[in-house]
Amino acid sequence: MDQLQRLKQGSFSLEEYRQSMELLMMRVGIRKEKRTTVSIFQSGLNLEIRDNVELLPYRDLNELV
Repeated sequence: MDQLQRLKQGSFSLEEYRQSMELLMMRVGIRKEKRTTVSIFQSGLNLEIRDNVELLPYRDLNELV
């Protein structure tokens, strides 16, 4: 779980970041509720993207990306 919380978008595209997060979740055997997954994803986004994403309506990670 610690690795997941430290994962950041950095120079990844949104899709690359999403894939990295999903792969890491599978590796460590974590299954989270959609809301928790989106929250973790958002916290690792680059700041300028995170600020814009927080204003959008979405229900899950696929809608967010």
